[in-house]
Amino acid sequence: MKIKPLSKCSLGNKKVLLRADMNVPVSEGKVTNKERIIRSLPTIKFILKKSSKLIVLSHLGRPKENNIIQEEFSLQPVARILEEELGRPVKLIQNIDEAISSNEEILILENIRFFKGEKNNDLNLSKQLASLADIFVMDAFATSHRSHASTVGVTDLIDDACSGLLIQEEMKALDKIIDARRPILAVLGGSKISSKLSLINTLSEKADHLILGGGIANTCWGSLGKEIGNSLTEVSMYKEAELLSKIENVLIPDKVIVAKDQNSTPKEKKIDFVAKDDSIYDISPNFFNSIETLFNEAATIIWNGPMGLFEEDNFSFGTKALASMVANSDAYSVIGGGDTISAASKAGILDSIDYISTAGGAFLEYIEGKSLPALEALKNKNI
Repeated sequence: MKIKPLSKCSLGNKKVLLRADMNVPVSEGKVTNKERIIRSLPTIKFILKKSSKLIVLSHLGRPKENNIIQEEFSLQPVARILEEELGRPVKLIQNIDEAISSNEEILILENIRFFKGEKNNDLNLSKQLASLADIFVMDAFATSHRSHASTVGVTDLIDDACSGLLIQEEMKALDKIIDARRPILAVLGGSKISSKLSLINTLSEKADHLILGGGIANTCWGSLGKEIGNSLTEVSMYKEAELLSKIENVLIPDKVIVAKDQNSTPKEKKIDFVAKDDSIYDISPNFFNSIETLFNEAATIIWNGPMGLFEEDNFSFGTKALASMVANSDAYSVIGGGDTISAASKAGILDSIDYISTAGGAFLEYIEGKSLPALEALKNKNI
């Protein structure tokens, strides 16, 4: 059963509840990157052309779920950006009762994760949310792998529900990966192998070549008995990492950037020469230069996760070299995850990427073939 798209929803003069993803970085009360808000605008504008009232739901950060407003996680900065982008008043409301009584055309409810019951898909909270509107539009792909009240519970209880334009866009782009043209080159970085083990196994079977970087690579080298000094690693995952490391199409970078600490001068070393007092902070750009052919020959490239401590300039060159390879390839390229997007932005290559997913965990689970609860709820709504 397919998910009903927004274009098939009868919005005329109806109240619409929209679950968007506006989980943007905020510093000193100001949004520092409004990309996720911008990506939500097509759906919002589509709804406003036809509906009588729009109520927007979103989360921001990880506040305590205690029904108390926590200023550092307030959606007030998001509401201001929405007003600027839409050129129309957007009222931030503190509670569900206010949403019912307000006559404003565009409302945004305070951070949904302030409300008790959101994360455990509480029935009462789901009922309250469903009572706000005639139609529910789910457009937060980045949270579609979560079974929360604002992603699943409300879908089950409201009369009509459909997917927004961003979710449709995400699914279309990521479906290209599932049925990707070969050769497929996948690159996975990040700190923990434990959080990506299932995906690594899936991609090692699906991709022609799989490159592992970051703390994941450290764990693999450690599992093979290599000296990795004081590097970030997961000793508890050595057994699984050793098995992965021996898969023929899995590549673990053997040229790394080490230092005694983050403030020390970085040095390139082959993995066999890492000392006990070294820490691996990055992959050497020379490693990527040595496998440039893989990028040139790839038809599809999937990238998730930085290669090292890219936030520090001294340890960003491996990730930048990877970004350059992806940008210069003729392959269909897809990246996802907050750190990956930040790294690609820092490298100045975002405009060269074919598709940038707003999601991290949902992006990975979708291409892995896992069932995402919010999408399943939408499918079941149409049975």
